[in-house]
Amino acid sequence: MRLGVVPKLSSREAIELAGNIVHYAESLGVNTLMDHRVKPVEGWGTFRLGVDTVDVVIVVGGDGTVLSTLHALRDTDTPIATIRHGKRGFLCDVPPFEYRTMIRRLVEGNYVIHEYMRLSATAGTEELPPALNDYSIVTNGPSRSKVGRLNVTKDGEEIFNIVGDGLIIAPPVGSTAYALAAGGPVVDPLMEAIILAPLAPAMLCSRPVVLPPSSEVKITVRFDSPPLELMVDGQVSATLQPGDEIIIRKADKPAKILRFFTGDHYVKLFSRCM
Repeated sequence: MRLGVVPKLSSREAIELAGNIVHYAESLGVNTLMDHRVKPVEGWGTFRLGVDTVDVVIVVGGDGTVLSTLHALRDTDTPIATIRHGKRGFLCDVPPFEYRTMIRRLVEGNYVIHEYMRLSATAGTEELPPALNDYSIVTNGPSRSKVGRLNVTKDGEEIFNIVGDGLIIAPPVGSTAYALAAGGPVVDPLMEAIILAPLAPAMLCSRPVVLPPSSEVKITVRFDSPPLELMVDGQVSATLQPGDEIIIRKADKPAKILRFFTGDHYVKLFSRCM
């Protein structure tokens, strides 16, 4: 087995924990490599995320680190394991003090693989990174005080003519993120669906909808709209001009995340709010 470890690069504590993971896994005879962006330490092997092949990527950080790691892996089949070490760890199920348990279970094959649907998108001829949280189209910058205007179709049929702050397009995992804050539904992360949640719409008929995963969603920035910003998982952005079109579908490959503890991770998180 060949492991790669990716810590949150801005956190000294996460990098220190990642070093402990490398040493412990190596002590069990597992070939373990550190993200090459971390300052090298004698005895560490390194790898380049999305370039060098590993069997599993261990992410040490929060949701942002998980999402940026998935973007770097793009549509490969490489699974990731997650150790929570950040402000938001909704996607991360292993607490820092359990890293030895996680490594042992990984070596023993004692885990479950959850496959989470992602979305793919093209803007013109540009292929965007697959999204696990969402694609969000929003007013921003000089246009922040103006309303965005979007035409939205499903499989060629118009379903929205949005006037408002924008639109969030999310797979089930993202239903508990920005889409939820916009009034969208909570969808079980192991389901397959496409969620559309208009942002502050000026029209009462523009309510969130859930579409089947086979849908092709086309979003056109109307010519009477200001330029808008397209965000991918809050990580990557591009400017959309009036007339631009974005086509969104179910991605060919899901995100594969290893889970090491029994029970539904998401149900446990929501039960804390009860």
